[in-house]
Amino acid sequence: MTIIHKQVALQDAEPGMVLSDDLFDSQGQTLLPAGATLTEQTIASLARHEVEWLRIEAGRMSPEEEAAQRAHYAQRIAHLFRHQDDSPAAALLHAYIRKYRLGEEA
Repeated sequence: MTIIHKQVALQDAEPGMVLSDDLFDSQGQTLLPAGATLTEQTIASLARHEVEWLRIEAGRMSPEEEAAQRAHYAQRIAHLFRHQDDSPAAALLHAYIRKYRLGEEA
């Protein structure tokens, strides 16, 4: 199932929240991996590293919600590419976007 994310200001973070993405410092070093559960100590440490925002898991989509989201993305992609020319570059871009949003092979 797909994870639903929400962005939370560090001052609003609470122990027990779970990171949905890896958290990096300004030099690109991993501070915490995705899936890490926040504690009071980790929140204080993140403040010392001047972290301002976190991406937190806010739940998971049901299979029905995932299907609805995929249908919405497919419809939106079709609309965006409705005037696509026959150039190889446009076809490749279309394929890459479908792969990224819909998980199709490029």
